[in-house]
Amino acid sequence: MRKNHYYYFIFLAALGFGLFSVNIKAPSASAHVKYTVVPKSLRGTYYHYFKKDQKWSRIKMTKYTYKAGNNSTLSGKKIIVKLYPQLAVAKEGSYYLLYHGGSDYFVGWYKRITITKNGKKIRALKELVSYPGIKHDYTRIWYPSKIKFTQTPVVYV
Repeated sequence: MRKNHYYYFIFLAALGFGLFSVNIKAPSASAHVKYTVVPKSLRGTYYHYFKKDQKWSRIKMTKYTYKAGNNSTLSGKKIIVKLYPQLAVAKEGSYYLLYHGGSDYFVGWYKRITITKNGKKIRALKELVSYPGIKHDYTRIWYPSKIKFTQTPVVYV
């Protein structure tokens, strides 16, 4: 009978020591989650008039989201496959690159500019547009309201 108590005691001591050592080596979990934040200089609602389609298009950027036209909203708070945020932002030179996290599909290259309209300075958004097969990149200006320019505006970079 005493032998059984001795084996139980050794078994419980080994089990207790094993559980104690596992608890010491376990990493502590952090409750802080890092979300993708759209830079303050890009936030807002912008419009561009496409002459070919004769329609207005809209881009809306908030602290954590990007929405262009009727496309679905990309969020910096939504995580894809538990690894990447749905929206990612990187700075390349003077432009900010917005792209889908975890892939090489980019949404656009944007930077904040100032233009003059009737002697008034307006903050606008400049988009760098590039298509495969076209030799030169060109830019598209997005305005904070629905403005149609009859002539090329003066752009301050």
